[in-house]
Amino acid sequence: MNKYFLAILPPEKIATEIVAFQKEIEDNFGAIHTQKTPPHITIIPPFECAPEKLSELPSMLALFLKEKATDDMIIELNNFQRFESRTLFVDVAKNDEFEMLCKELKILFNQQKIIKQRVEKHYFVPHITIANKDIKKRDFKVAWENFKERDYQREFSLKSLVVLKLIEKQWTVMNEIQF
Repeated sequence: MNKYFLAILPPEKIATEIVAFQKEIEDNFGAIHTQKTPPHITIIPPFECAPEKLSELPSMLALFLKEKATDDMIIELNNFQRFESRTLFVDVAKNDEFEMLCKELKILFNQQKIIKQRVEKHYFVPHITIANKDIKKRDFKVAWENFKERDYQREFSLKSLVVLKLIEKQWTVMNEIQF
């Protein structure tokens, strides 16, 4: 079975800035893993999906999103943060409305038996990764020192969700579902 995940892509201008951060990490430390996927905020982490469920996914998401009033939902990016010494990322500011939307999507995916994840045990920290997996611990410390004091503030309106598919070790947008 193929692997998929559900995410939000930032607007092209912000994505270009995020890619520049990822390239900076590559140039300084040789870490390239994050460049295998477009800059994104993961909503549903990678999952396998049966073909019949996959064919229903775009219409199921479109129906779900149609019922949501998200015209004014703003996603704010707020500087840099890290998970221990393994992941460096652009932080997404706390937003109760956005977190509720994500929780409802996870419940929907559980109810539709698309994922088998127990919602109440999933710890959700929305972010856009700029370095992980292939950055060495010693390099991570240097990268964190370089990014932790940088000011990076951006915001964008939430307009769509995307389903990405893993194709030959690269994540590719398969569907975009508009709000």
